[in-house]
Amino acid sequence: MTHPKATKTKRPRGRPSVRTEQETRALLIKVAGEVFLSEGYAGTSIEAVARKAGMSTRTIYKTVSNKANLFRLVADDAIETSIAHLDTPADVTSRDGAILALSRAYSDLVLSNEGVRKARAVFAEQAQFPEFRDNYLSSIHKVAQAFDQRFVTLCSGLSSLDKDKIRERAGLLRSMINGAQREAVLDPNYDGKPSEIQAWSDTCTHFVLASM
Repeated sequence: MTHPKATKTKRPRGRPSVRTEQETRALLIKVAGEVFLSEGYAGTSIEAVARKAGMSTRTIYKTVSNKANLFRLVADDAIETSIAHLDTPADVTSRDGAILALSRAYSDLVLSNEGVRKARAVFAEQAQFPEFRDNYLSSIHKVAQAFDQRFVTLCSGLSSLDKDKIRERAGLLRSMINGAQREAVLDPNYDGKPSEIQAWSDTCTHFVLASM
């Protein structure tokens, strides 16, 4: 009696699947952001990013022309992510809750350990690399504009103040939060605990709302 031969599983021919252009871009942004944050702007090179990302420098140069443009790419992605971070959570149903959530989201961006590390990196290297500082400040400005606009929208009808006055209150709220960041940057032992960040954010928010 003859037995049929066992069928062997054939390996697929050809090269293994490669990343799409979108996947490559996403990986580049992620890895470059990590390297910039850990090594600083001066210590970062296209070659170092390529090694960590497991891609060739030629691949990176197809996307950006130099290190400054690479940082701009990372900063632009951070802007989009940060602005999206300001969206009101789906479980928040009241206007006061939405205002508190907005403030907490902004506070988390600037007072988290990562946010403070980014600010330290800029302050340490801004004199030597003005493009690094300018890109960072541009990012902060765009996020601040998004915060102010959302604050004005949420607070419209909440008080008798006009939109310009409400926008001033938004700036006051941000300046209080940013002031805490400046202190954190100078404190080598700073540890941004989420509960403490939220408590400070709520205190600032209630103070500003009381003035309206």
